Amino acid sequence: MMTAETYVNQIVKKVKCSKQKREEIRRELLSDIRMDMEQGTSLKAVMLRIGEPIAVAEEFNQGLSIKEKKSFQRRRIAKVLAVMILVLVALIAAALWFLPKAMEFGKSGVFTKEQIEEQSKRVIHLLDEENYEAIWELSDPKLKELLTKEVIDKAKEQTGKDWGTLIDFGKCYMVEQKQQGKVMAVVQMNAAYEKIGVTYTLFFNEDMELTGLYMK
Repeated sequence: MMTAETYVNQIVKKVKCSKQKREEIRRELLSDIRMDMEQGTSLKAVMLRIGEPIAVAEEFNQGLSIKEKKSFQRRRIAKVLAVMILVLVALIAAALWFLPKAMEFGKSGVFTKEQIEEQSKRVIHLLDEENYEAIWELSDPKLKELLTKEVIDKAKEQTGKDWGTLIDFGKCYMVEQKQQGKVMAVVQMNAAYEKIGVTYTLFFNEDMELTGLYMK
């Protein structure tokens, strides 16, 4: 049901002026309408006399001062900038959520150095033995699909064609990463072979499943 307030609001929201000027127009229109209605004129008749909201608003816009028009433009720009800033903040927050954040190893309390080092050496020994079935059993489902025998063999070949026998492990560096609320252990382990030195980078999830593997 149309009321005087609803009718006036339809006009005022299309007037391109300052907030203060809008309130002034709102008060004047409501005052005029109520005076006519107190004299027995129906709201419908009053609205017919004043005109369609869009046409009435346009009349007000044509009569506005340059100052009022500039005030409206500044307010509209401020609203657009506010929306852009909110969107930018949301995008930054989303990016930070999806991007991994490095943390000191052990801070989460999920992993221990002994546990991670043992699992890393186990994976490397399995790689040397070409025991791919066992590696896949240690991997999470996504990595298992990607880490085919062909992929592993190619990675080994790119690192060096003739490695020789594994002699010993070198230094082991560990950090934790947090991404999308989940913690991951990242390990860099050096391995000395008879003819080459290889640096392994391994990723483990909270279930100690292998989620990433690189060698160089």
